[in-house]
Amino acid sequence: MNRIEKIFGILLIGALISYTEVIGKCSSREFECLSGKCIQRGWFCDNGNDCGDNSDELYCNIGRRDRCPTGWKKCLNEIRCIPANWMCDNITDCQDQSDEKTCVYGECSGDFECFSGRCIKRRAFCDNDNDCGDNSDERYCNVDLRDRCPTGWKKCQNEIQCIPAHWMCDNITDCQDQSDEKNCGNEVLRIPGVVTARLALIRWFLQKRLNSTTSKWGPQLNRIAVALHLAEDGVFALESNIRQEMTYELTIKLLNKLNNERLNAEELALYIHALLVTCVDVRDFYGRDLVEELRAKVEETRNYTNPFLMLVLCNAGDAMTVKDVEKVVAAFNSPKKIPWTDVQALATMALACLSSRQNVPVDEGVLEDMLGQLKRQQFSNGSLNNFRTTALVVQALLIHHSYKTNFDLTSAIRILINSQEMESSLLNAYYVLPILNNKSLLNVTSAHCPRETKTEEEMLQNLLEKNGEEVEVQYTIWIGNNVNLAKIWRVKIPANLTVYDVIETIAGIDNRQRAEYSVVDGKPYITAMNGMENDPEMNNYWFPYLRLLNSDEKPRVIKESPVDVRVQKNQEIILWYKPGPWSNQSIASALPSN
Repeated sequence: MNRIEKIFGILLIGALISYTEVIGKCSSREFECLSGKCIQRGWFCDNGNDCGDNSDELYCNIGRRDRCPTGWKKCLNEIRCIPANWMCDNITDCQDQSDEKTCVYGECSGDFECFSGRCIKRRAFCDNDNDCGDNSDERYCNVDLRDRCPTGWKKCQNEIQCIPAHWMCDNITDCQDQSDEKNCGNEVLRIPGVVTARLALIRWFLQKRLNSTTSKWGPQLNRIAVALHLAEDGVFALESNIRQEMTYELTIKLLNKLNNERLNAEELALYIHALLVTCVDVRDFYGRDLVEELRAKVEETRNYTNPFLMLVLCNAGDAMTVKDVEKVVAAFNSPKKIPWTDVQALATMALACLSSRQNVPVDEGVLEDMLGQLKRQQFSNGSLNNFRTTALVVQALLIHHSYKTNFDLTSAIRILINSQEMESSLLNAYYVLPILNNKSLLNVTSAHCPRETKTEEEMLQNLLEKNGEEVEVQYTIWIGNNVNLAKIWRVKIPANLTVYDVIETIAGIDNRQRAEYSVVDGKPYITAMNGMENDPEMNNYWFPYLRLLNSDEKPRVIKESPVDVRVQKNQEIILWYKPGPWSNQSIASALPSN
């Protein structure tokens, strides 16, 4: 079993455990108990055990550090959880009413909608007077620099005031520093209906999430991830559940494809774009350099190279060459390719990316000629053949604000907005949504991701791993406090593997030692081995330990996930099934010697 197979196997197990959900059968006016029983919604958190299993009272008064179960959301006061589908449904369920406070219902037109649903005049917003009655019109007028705006709101440039997002670039000044109207010179966000359409399309994408246990976002996940990233700057913030879920599913899908089939260049390119925006290292994807692999596929092509591949390589930071420029220009001038205009738009964006590289000479006159040819293909109604082509061309014309001359941007944008209101295909929406945030495929990047600084020791360890160094470790299973049964394996493994890698390696040698896991915060923790499960009634659990081989030292319990602990040379990994350390039985027993 190779490493990709092992890693894919455990990720798939983790996905099944982490994201299993029960499809509800109760109405929106009812609460579904864990037993499946439906009770009146008004009985939820009323201090009465109406479910019979107490599930209607289980998360009504929790600790601030406690987490809600899957499919539930925390109220703003952080002491109660409610079903996620109860958020923003015009029924108050949180004690602090926060489940209805940050919702945008769109009923107040150009006025301000209070969290209570009441409408007040827009000029009464942030006037130091509680016109809403619930103070929601004044609540975010003077916030701390570190505070975040609620969903559907944006921070002014001074970072001390939040305003409804659909007020940005609407020709009415709302920010104290006037920044909501200052950065609208590109004209895209100033077109009426753009911000509202963008928010509606984001919701449309989020509603694509399925109830499947292993494929919540479907086969077009890579495009959905890119579209959402380009549509909303904060959608993949590190604490975002959406990012974590998409990253997990992307990893599972790609590992499966890499292990079981040959990806073509275009499929690999789509995955690289999605991994970039979800902050996955495309240069070290479980030991594989995906950018290098895409480059190899591109070099294999003859006569014609898809310009999208060149755009992805450029966005991923690959070293670009004069030969790449020639391929992109040739693709633009290749009339045999259908649909030609789509290819030309992608080629124009690829050339613009190449021109941004200091070491790649690009004739700016050629780029201007490309942009000019795209403009000349616009029809009198503002479209270019179809919705997808129109969207791709508008994305390309965002380069150097090229739409400002000889192009009817307003008509083109209105056609795109109308197309989404009438009927949205996922592919069309994927191309349209970035435009509504003044973005294009040129803006796909990992620049928003945190950079981890590696120590000299870590860099040396990585070097050793690449040079193929192996280390010998011992893997031991203990049963019971007195070690009534012990099994021992000695294996040589590549340097820099984790405890989790060793566990899966042994499972590949002896499938009776296959572990089962519970996934917490996206990381696996052992819950069963060889049919022996964590048993809370008997207080028996699996605990991983480490110690040096042939030493008299007591084993050290591993508190982290096995995937976070790297194995060192001459270490012994011990999986020990025993009473929890908090029990009298465990405390009374001494650790066995080696």
